[in-house]
Amino acid sequence: MAKKLKQHKKVGTEYLATVGPKLKVSHAFPFPASAVWAALLDAKAWTEWLTITNVTWTSPQPFGVGTTRTVEVGGMVIEEVFFIWEEGRRMAFYFDKTTLPISAGVEDYHVVETPGGCELHWAGKASGPLVIGGLVSNQLAKGIAAGMPKLEALIRDNPGRFGIA
Repeated sequence: MAKKLKQHKKVGTEYLATVGPKLKVSHAFPFPASAVWAALLDAKAWTEWLTITNVTWTSPQPFGVGTTRTVEVGGMVIEEVFFIWEEGRRMAFYFDKTTLPISAGVEDYHVVETPGGCELHWAGKASGPLVIGGLVSNQLAKGIAAGMPKLEALIRDNPGRFGIA
């Protein structure tokens, strides 16, 4: 039996500003920012570098503030709403509805050009009863930290897919 989606608190930049340093992850890539951004827009790519099983963009392109997406991780479902969208540079979303036992959640992906490539900076946080918010937050950060090298390998091994000639 499928779990019922639960509405969560709508959060934004104020909530994002409370993310502590342990819930931030950065990775340097030897590719242009456009390649990393292309990977972030590629629904299938998310399933290749994280434990995500399916990603569906539920808004038409062009994407921007208000875009929605549904992510599945095993039997869990997360419906996301993007509240920051800076094309080619930054996307942030809150968890609108999920099957997770949390009250709020947010993730922020920021791609920054650097000499010789770019960096992807991630921040994320979840709130919930008792220690649940902290556990979910830590799992998010661990998953992203473990996934970043896989994202680098995915782009390296598929340059044409991500716009690298």
